[in-house]
Amino acid sequence: MNKLFIPTLSVGNILGEETLGITLFRHSVKGRNAFEQPHKHDFYMLFFVEEGSGFHSIDFTQHTVGDNQIYFIRPGQVHNWSLNINTTGFQLMLSPDIITIFSNLSQLPFFEQSVPSCLSLIKDEFLELKEHLQEIELGLPQNDLLTKEIVLLRLHLLFKLVQKDYLKQFPEYEFSVRPEKVIKKFNALIEDNFHVESSVNFYANKLSITPNYLNILSQKHLKIPASDVIKERTILEAKRLLTSTDLSIKEIAYQLGFNDNGYFSKVFKKYAGKTPGDFKESYNLYHTYHQ
Repeated sequence: MNKLFIPTLSVGNILGEETLGITLFRHSVKGRNAFEQPHKHDFYMLFFVEEGSGFHSIDFTQHTVGDNQIYFIRPGQVHNWSLNINTTGFQLMLSPDIITIFSNLSQLPFFEQSVPSCLSLIKDEFLELKEHLQEIELGLPQNDLLTKEIVLLRLHLLFKLVQKDYLKQFPEYEFSVRPEKVIKKFNALIEDNFHVESSVNFYANKLSITPNYLNILSQKHLKIPASDVIKERTILEAKRLLTSTDLSIKEIAYQLGFNDNGYFSKVFKKYAGKTPGDFKESYNLYHTYHQ
């Protein structure tokens, strides 16, 4: 029986060599322009596109690649791309441990759940970031402790500059004051519980606020009701299971907390625009990678 399988790749799988937490290379040197097989990572990645064209799909949303862009990919997200052979830029790959260090210092909004995955910059903004990438590139091969500390400081500065550009384009994803921190915690609770809990009341209780106030915050900061935030995360997982496992639609529905297969299909179609069967069939037709 053929099985569509979305592999989870490490830095070692991609480069043929393991690195220690921080990996930076020029796309034109080590990058692959044809990476059309959908896959996941066990690391975080920022893809800085200086010049290029093509497409880049992240969690079933397709982006048109252009000059002066940054793409943000979290572990577990399904992505693939097909790029022009002349595409240039940098790939920065970071272990979860490195991201945890920086997240504990201050929040990185571009790696949160349900935020835009692509940032478009003007050329001068991109060139400023490129200078910092080049400084990090020079420091990474050196093994003395002081240089390693300088690299970490430069990396943190790079993140803050990217964050500044990101929030200028997407100001609604600023998570610095209490209501936004509630939303951040809401998203984290969903990530841990979406497969067993779909009730707004459950999440409101966990956050020690009323369901009505959670809805108000969700509408203000996420632009949709709290119930839709929960359902969208559930349907994203359904898409991942449909395209990467041999589970039946009924089994997937049950695994995601739906006892009624018909209701699952109705909810899936509302949020995905297709029935589960149609979604899987169209995905299999487009991506012919089986094993």
